[in-house]
Amino acid sequence: MKRFVVRPFSVIVIFLLVAFCFWPPHFTVAEDHPDTPGVQIHTTTVDGYKFDYTLYDFPERKTQHLMVSLTGPEGTAVLQGKVGFLLKGPDGVKQKAMTMGMKGAYGADMDFSQKGLYSIKTKAVVGDKKLFDQFDYEVK
Repeated sequence: MKRFVVRPFSVIVIFLLVAFCFWPPHFTVAEDHPDTPGVQIHTTTVDGYKFDYTLYDFPERKTQHLMVSLTGPEGTAVLQGKVGFLLKGPDGVKQKAMTMGMKGAYGADMDFSQKGLYSIKTKAVVGDKKLFDQFDYEVK
């Protein structure tokens, strides 16, 4: 009688096939960014780097998506970096998020559901340079 042997490589391949067949579509980066234009909420320059902020609304997920595009002093998009947000809402509650790079910008889901003034702080690390930005945005 012939014995069935399971090889570790076969187990990994089968696991990956099953995982990708059932992978939830809302985790794909390209589809997570809306095709409709967002609202540009702030533009500034820090140490020669331009920060352009856009806020997108996802009513079906009951969240908003804050994005920042970075442009270097030479005028090219900054695609290799790390960006984080610290958001303080009108009720004083703080939200922290590390962004994901997508479509030439950096974004994270943030809750802007309450009306009032939000304080937004951004930290960007580009190479060995640390850049900080802060501004207020009012949801009416």
